[in-house]
Amino acid sequence: MVHAYYRPETLEEAQMLLEREKDARLLAGGSYLLSPQFRDIPMSAIAVSGLLPHSIERREESLLIGAGVRFQDLADSALIPEALKHAALGMANRNVRNRATVGGNIGADRSCSSLLPFFFAAEAVYHRAGLNPISAELWREKPSGIITAVELALPEGRAFAYGKYSRSACDLALIGCAVRADLGSGRLDNLRIALGGLSAHVKRFPGLEALLEGKAVPPRAELEAMAASCFSPIDDLRGSAAFKRRRAAVLVADLVGSLKEQCA
Repeated sequence: MVHAYYRPETLEEAQMLLEREKDARLLAGGSYLLSPQFRDIPMSAIAVSGLLPHSIERREESLLIGAGVRFQDLADSALIPEALKHAALGMANRNVRNRATVGGNIGADRSCSSLLPFFFAAEAVYHRAGLNPISAELWREKPSGIITAVELALPEGRAFAYGKYSRSACDLALIGCAVRADLGSGRLDNLRIALGGLSAHVKRFPGLEALLEGKAVPPRAELEAMAASCFSPIDDLRGSAAFKRRRAAVLVADLVGSLKEQCA
């Protein structure tokens, strides 16, 4: 329930409002905050869509994605890694993809987030208005400032894979997973694995990364068992812990195996 609506002219003004209004929420595309779940929750809405960058810029070995970029923009861009396009298309409704923004997906911080597993696995850096850049994981621990862009390092030989498990094509991800590795040596170097759906928020799994780091991709059954041993999911309405552990292990095996194919 929006009881106050602000349209600041600058990001500095938006930051001041965010600090002043105790129930303030930043409003970009509105696909999340204007959903029915917030109907009875009082909030002051601060419209920032016109203040956020809407560009996608490729640099020498990195990619800068404006926080105002919409999911459909990601899916349509020739600059975006295929795995990130796949993550954006995980939002199966095109009408929602035309509204939902990169910044909004980060701010919502949901376990079923489409983009956060990729950003965590990619070790994305968030640029903020008037503040120093911060890693995606550190921002998740202590959100602060208004995110203006997401920067991804894309050195030569780096490969990504993304996948999700949902009960229907249009459903949100029950389990979302992204993996990253440098494949120049034929091994899994600088491996990163992030999943959503196993806990209240998306998280990385450094224990599983360490078991696989610097090694060739193990046989599938061994990889599934290894992954399952590292997961301690929560029970909730979307599935039991045992079910989630099994589905997550299968998904990780699928994606790490796909890295092996990219290496071939």
